[in-house]
Amino acid sequence: MSDAGKLRAEVIKLRREKRRGKEVIVVEGFPADVDVEELARSLKSRCGAGGTVKGRAIELQGDHRERIEAMLLERGFRSKRAGG
Repeated sequence: MSDAGKLRAEVIKLRREKRRGKEVIVVEGFPADVDVEELARSLKSRCGAGGTVKGRAIELQGDHRERIEAMLLERGFRSKRAGG
């Protein structure tokens, strides 16, 4: 991982979707050296939400974009909201 306070070049995209009337946040765009499973566990724990990993994307139940952005920034990732 990168040094504290140093942002990585990749931009992680946060996309909000509605599935069966409920909101889901899809977090994608991670580089190959990131352990997506471990990051998903941390995000789910911090947001107090359920979720899953599909491929290299993390899906979290509920609209927790602010918390997700803050946690990604702590880990050195820039994020961008995409879609609604």
